[in-house]
Amino acid sequence: METRIAGAGLLWLAALVVITGGSSTPPTWDYGRSFCLAPFDPVGGKCILVDIFESVTWAEARYLCEKFEADLVTLESLGFYAELLDFLNFKGLDGHDYWVGANDTETEGEWAWLNGTPVRMGTPMWALYRYSSSDYEQEPTSSSSSGGDCAFMDKSRFLYLDDDDCESTKAAICQLPAGASAPAGKPRRLPERKAEQP
Repeated sequence: METRIAGAGLLWLAALVVITGGSSTPPTWDYGRSFCLAPFDPVGGKCILVDIFESVTWAEARYLCEKFEADLVTLESLGFYAELLDFLNFKGLDGHDYWVGANDTETEGEWAWLNGTPVRMGTPMWALYRYSSSDYEQEPTSSSSSGGDCAFMDKSRFLYLDDDDCESTKAAICQLPAGASAPAGKPRRLPERKAEQP
């Protein structure tokens, strides 16, 4: 019995040496950026902070990100969007809705990222909406109401983009500006949640 256990241990050790190329450290995921200080993670060449602990409005999400000298994530590249989805799935963070840095608050129907770049419409970023038993529409659905001006990654639709009222609450994904690896010299305190009105 002891020989089988020792043999299995040696087999596992040999597999680890082959996988890691002889290194004593376990393999790591490379998300395209070599260095991000905690609490940020490197994903697709950006430093990303995924906050699942606070459920906040879109404006509060921006405020939370600003406390880390960051802003809500922009999904301008389909490659980055795919890497972000892989990261969220790998880390088990795919069970939340997340605010992202896009809205159409200036002109209804003209979606833009926070940096002013137009949001790519249609497939493959936006979710489908079933409005009858046999017909589908693609988000964002046109609406005459004032709601639905802020974009989020919708957990019920595999993290494709959807639009919602900016005052609803969700988790947030922040990104540092290009070239930054971490906030410089500022405390990393989370913002206090506003007191709810009775």
